[in-house]
Amino acid sequence: MMTHFWRGLVVFVASAMMAPIVVAEPGASLDLPVGAIVSPGPNTYKGDVLEIVKGRGATIAWYIEAKVEDRVRVVAEYSCEAPLNQDYQLSFDGENQFWKVVPTALESSSRIELGTFDMRKGLPILVQLVPPAGTKYPHPVKLKRLILEGSVAGNLRLIDHATENLPPPAPVGSPGFGAKLTKTHPALDFRDLRDESLTLTISGLALKGENELLLTTWEGDLFSLDLSASVDREAPRFQKIAQGLSEPMGLVIDGDRIFVTEKNQATELLDRDGDGAYETYRCLSQDWPATMDYHEYLFGAVVRDGGLYFCSSVGMARRGIDNYQAPLRGSVIRVDLESGETEILAGGLRTPDGVGKGPGESLLILDNQGEWLPANKLIVFQKESFYGFRSIPPRHPMDLGEEMPPAIWLPQGEIAASPTQPVTLPASWGPYQGHILFGDATYGGLQRAFVEEVEGISQGAVFRFSQGFRHLFHRLALTPEGELYAGGIARGKDQEFIHRVSGLTHLRFTGEMVFEPLAARIKSNGLELEFTEPLATGTGWSPGAYYVTRWGYQPTQTYGGQKIRHRRAEVLSASVSPDRRRVFLEIPDLVENEVVKVRLPHSFVSEAGHPLWSGDLWYTINRLPAQSEGDVLDPPETNQTTAIPFFTFEKGNLGETVYRTYCAACHSSDATPLAGPTFAGIGASKRQVRSAPGAAPKTIEATRDYLRQSILDPNALLVDGYDPNLMPPLAGLLSTEEVEAVIDYILTLKKTL
Repeated sequence: MMTHFWRGLVVFVASAMMAPIVVAEPGASLDLPVGAIVSPGPNTYKGDVLEIVKGRGATIAWYIEAKVEDRVRVVAEYSCEAPLNQDYQLSFDGENQFWKVVPTALESSSRIELGTFDMRKGLPILVQLVPPAGTKYPHPVKLKRLILEGSVAGNLRLIDHATENLPPPAPVGSPGFGAKLTKTHPALDFRDLRDESLTLTISGLALKGENELLLTTWEGDLFSLDLSASVDREAPRFQKIAQGLSEPMGLVIDGDRIFVTEKNQATELLDRDGDGAYETYRCLSQDWPATMDYHEYLFGAVVRDGGLYFCSSVGMARRGIDNYQAPLRGSVIRVDLESGETEILAGGLRTPDGVGKGPGESLLILDNQGEWLPANKLIVFQKESFYGFRSIPPRHPMDLGEEMPPAIWLPQGEIAASPTQPVTLPASWGPYQGHILFGDATYGGLQRAFVEEVEGISQGAVFRFSQGFRHLFHRLALTPEGELYAGGIARGKDQEFIHRVSGLTHLRFTGEMVFEPLAARIKSNGLELEFTEPLATGTGWSPGAYYVTRWGYQPTQTYGGQKIRHRRAEVLSASVSPDRRRVFLEIPDLVENEVVKVRLPHSFVSEAGHPLWSGDLWYTINRLPAQSEGDVLDPPETNQTTAIPFFTFEKGNLGETVYRTYCAACHSSDATPLAGPTFAGIGASKRQVRSAPGAAPKTIEATRDYLRQSILDPNALLVDGYDPNLMPPLAGLLSTEEVEAVIDYILTLKKTL
């Protein structure tokens, strides 16, 4: 995706002395009024003008469509009394221009050209005007409309997303089929290794030899666990062997050497007196700028080719005020193990909490959704790449304009919320060998990814794998035999919740056969699905058995982002391979830089009679192969036929769908303690809230207006005991209709415990 910085702006002041804008042809222009935007967020309407004072959480965007391709000029009609210290962003179908807002005369309306863009034909296009993310201005930008000027009369139209199935309706969901799994994968055995007297917020895991597991905690301790002695013990014995580390977020062992990535330092731990405790901390490197921002971490630790690899995250507190960022944050860093020489290898990361080895000694990075990240990412690292996150100058030296796409997009709330460390599964995991498993500190559970290479470009699919665990997995470690140790973590002030979901879990793959989609591979004319078992005879041939949608992502400088071009995809045919392990879906007009989601029906069974464990997958298309077509076959006479539809759709479930997708990971519906306050019985209840950290608490009633404000601007009224910035502003992801629907649903939830 190319990003263009364009400063040659021309202001057209609405006065008799200025020449009017000339429309190329009558009927070729289109007005985009502010009353038709997706969501104003925390901004307010004054008649037909939107007064914009805050960007975070707003979706000032319109859906449009063109009958034929065209070149479109975009003009804004606005007024603004004083200069701004940062630029607005105009994102047109993924192409960016930046608008330095020029002050206008008091109460005067001006027009300004923002840029010209290519318009695709026949696709719903999202046009977004994005204010600076963190800054709140006392003088608003008063926006009246955008004007699109094309060259073809009657070509452009404004789409009402609320009535034209944008997004398309989803089939009714259940666990594993349109909704989060609730149980443990049938091929996994697991045991929680807990000493209830300890709260282990695990920030790093690594094996030392065959029988010793080391773990760091967020609080700065290093523990050792003798695995051979803990097998038969009901309560494992964790031995503290170091303390006083500064928020370590990565741990790796290379031979007899132990390395930790602390808050802003790569450190080697030394036991000089040989007593088993590490008393000497040698600074390997701190050769990069850092501040005291609470969100600046060094994530992960991988050793390869004589170097320690890890990632730095960007800050958050200062960025929430003026979008400022310390130099070189969001980098992939390599430090030589002997000399300490430091290299900045790539930039554009935000919160890369997951770093691990991938297939073929590749480096995998999992980045978390936020500003410039409309969804979470699984990245296959390439040197000298730019991965998209940017702040105001000074720019990262590898902010080269052209963004390297992730191998796999991980849609927020659907399959990930805070993805963490990835591991590559060994041969002992049977059909999953070479696949990538990763945890999630908010969404929970384990997800599985399959990566393929198409014409030198990494891309692939992500699948639901397992839930049903007590701990929120943050760090993973595999033994040589393929047994998995997973460490959980949580943050906040609810100590009971943190204690409950933090800790160590031991998992073992049993080898039990489970019927589920195993892999997905792109073809020039569709998508091929592979299953773990053969399909039952006659199953899989009906195109109606596959509900397929697709969309793109449009990075913006505010939090998260809308799916763009979100639409249902036609499945022309479904062809089952002779061994019945693969199905080729013929899908016309595939588009690069889009995600294809496939939903399978409950009715699929394997040859052995096993039901599907999960029916969802998301495939990211970065490159369409030019010379690789899938085989389109004629269905046999034994083709499965049924009078019962494969999918059912219900009206009125929009609010529950939004809740399950965006809210349920942190807010329970049944009073179960989670990271955020429960929604059970919230309607008309009393809440202790603060207007800012440290402010005096006050009691309010949880009304509809309060819930709306909490969705649009979560930091405005903090529930007492909860920190700011724990919750993203969902108005940046939801339309006004979706916000109101989820409020309706939340108010129906009764107190059950």
